[in-house]
This record gives sequence, structure tokens and C-alpha cells, in this order.
Amino acid sequence: MEFKENLRFLRRTSNMSQDELAEKLGYKSFTTVQKWEDGSAFPRVSTLNKIADLFNVDVDHLLNLDIRRQQTAVPILGEVKAGYDMYANEDIFGYEYCNNDEFGPGEYFYLKVKGDSMIGLRIGEGDIVFVKKQDYLDNKDIGVFLLDNNEVTIKTVLFGKNSLTLKAANPDYPDRKFKPEDVRILGKVLHSKVLFN
Repeated sequence: MEFKENLRFLRRTSNMSQDELAEKLGYKSFTTVQKWEDGSAFPRVSTLNKIADLFNVDVDHLLNLDIRRQQTAVPILGEVKAGYDMYANEDIFGYEYCNNDEFGPGEYFYLKVKGDSMIGLRIGEGDIVFVKKQDYLDNKDIGVFLLDNNEVTIKTVLFGKNSLTLKAANPDYPDRKFKPEDVRILGKVLHSKVLFN
């Protein structure tokens, strides 16, 4: 059983102390987490489910797989400002884990969602979107775009003859039409999920 090693790995790579994990799980002291990690105690099934949800892993994987080999830590970026390297340390505020079979060649990142313009596609405020870094998209792809070198947005793209339209998934937000040279494509959104931690 891989539980104690997996728990220690997930907690440390999430920059979470034993105290912080205990608090998130409703315990008053870190000693329970300490015992789980040294193998002298084991959590209840209900607590295992909470731990799996917190770190976004399957319970079966938490117990039986070496997550260090099965998953890759992907950076979660906050606001992406013009002129910054998207992978600069100051822009990373955490990590989320993805199964290695979700990756192909290239670079990937998560971006925290602000606003509700894509709520119709179940991409809501505070969610994170999994993005493949690339500078091209196909028609109707969901992408991450840099506008006027100062605004980052997540929208569906519709390509015209000499233009592109960024379409929201919320009727409260109008479509926005641009010349291709006025928009920089930062990446393609592959999926979204709720950020538990």
C-alpha cells in the first residue's frame, strides 16, 4: 500500500503543512496526519475520500499507486500580466496534479478563472482550466488570449476571413471582434475543474 508515501508527497508538493492539512480535514492537531505519514495509523474511509477530493486523485490511486510516478505537478497561474514570462516563479501560486496520460509533447499550465463569462460551458469563477501552451487554434476551440497586451481572457474563437471573434458562453457578455494581429493566442483550453485547495 502506497498511502503514507502518497500523502506525504501530495501534501509537500502542495506547500501544505501537516497542521494545514489537519485543519482542512477537521482535526485539531497535526499529530493525526503525522501518524498517517509514518504508517502508525490509518484514516477512516470517509476521511480517505476527503483526502482524495482535496488533492484531486482517485482513492484507489491514493492507496495503491505510486503517485510520484503516475502524476505530474502542473503550475497554477494567477493573473498573467503582459510582458511576464508565464512560467516565472512569482506567477505560480500552487500546483495541481494530472495523470501522465493527459500529456503529449509541449508545455501545460493551469489558469485560475476570474468572472463568469464562460459559465455556459461549466467554466466558473474560481475554477482552473488546463491549458496547452500554443500560438494557434482551430475554429470553435476554447482558448486563452492576450488582448491589447494587458488583458487575458478565456473565450471560444470563431475565425472570419480577416478577423476573429471571441465568444463568451454567457448571454450577458457580447461577442468581441478583433483583427488577428491585435490578439495573441496563449494556449488551448483542454478541460476545467473545481480547485479544491
